[in-house]
Amino acid sequence: MRLADLATSPAKPQRWIAECDDVAVGFGSFEDPDSESVQPRTHQLHLFVHPHHREQGIGTKLFEQVMKSLTPLDPLCLRCWALQESDASVRFLARCGFGEAMQTYHSALDTGAFDLTQLARYVRRLEKYGYEVHGFGDLQASRERNRKCYELYVEIMNEIPSPEPPRLPGFAEYEERIIKAPEFFRGHFLALHGGEYVGLCILLPQGRARQELYADTLGVKREVRGRGVAQALSYFGIEYAQRNGYSKISADSFVENKRIQVLLESLGFTDRKVWTLFTKRF
Repeated sequence: MRLADLATSPAKPQRWIAECDDVAVGFGSFEDPDSESVQPRTHQLHLFVHPHHREQGIGTKLFEQVMKSLTPLDPLCLRCWALQESDASVRFLARCGFGEAMQTYHSALDTGAFDLTQLARYVRRLEKYGYEVHGFGDLQASRERNRKCYELYVEIMNEIPSPEPPRLPGFAEYEERIIKAPEFFRGHFLALHGGEYVGLCILLPQGRARQELYADTLGVKREVRGRGVAQALSYFGIEYAQRNGYSKISADSFVENKRIQVLLESLGFTDRKVWTLFTKRF
């Protein structure tokens, strides 16, 4: 077996592949997490060994090489996700000094088979009481849009269960993102009542999966919960997916967040799997 460096910069190797007889049998890498709420000097570990080549020390060698490359960066925390049903992965991470931090349910919705009429009644009912749902771009003329959307986003993010306090962008950074990456705001939907922003739904492109969206955030202000605002936001989000050719919406929900789990199940999110976040502190 040999390890091959796949890094784009020789000075900072981050990706390694394990080969046996010139055949790739595993890989290991680390990167900065794609979540903006993660604390500084935190890195994400990716490690995989082909089932036919496990229990041969390949995973250990890959992990040792990743740690050798990571150590000069003076990390505070290394994170790794694993399917809870994968006993071998859980045992391996425990041997490497990782501890369980939290669990999430991952599920998906077939948007092509979804009947929007089951949510349309929530939209009609809320309209009678003065609620409105708009796309982020539709509110461009409002001078208050960016500030109010940002404040609502921060409020919702701070209420989502997390193993550590979220690290959120400042307002200036948030506005800069609106200008430099407008594509990430095309799937933003906002619920308004009496001029106040009370609910938020954020759908993002899911990496290289061109036909899949990721439900990044769905939240409602505490004082208007239980009125169907989340269902109305879901209507506009799913309609957006159908209209733009996205056949799937995937979502993660913390095990402790019973309210969102009930909503996702009622919408028809299926194929639920339990993923566990493991962390190693330095």
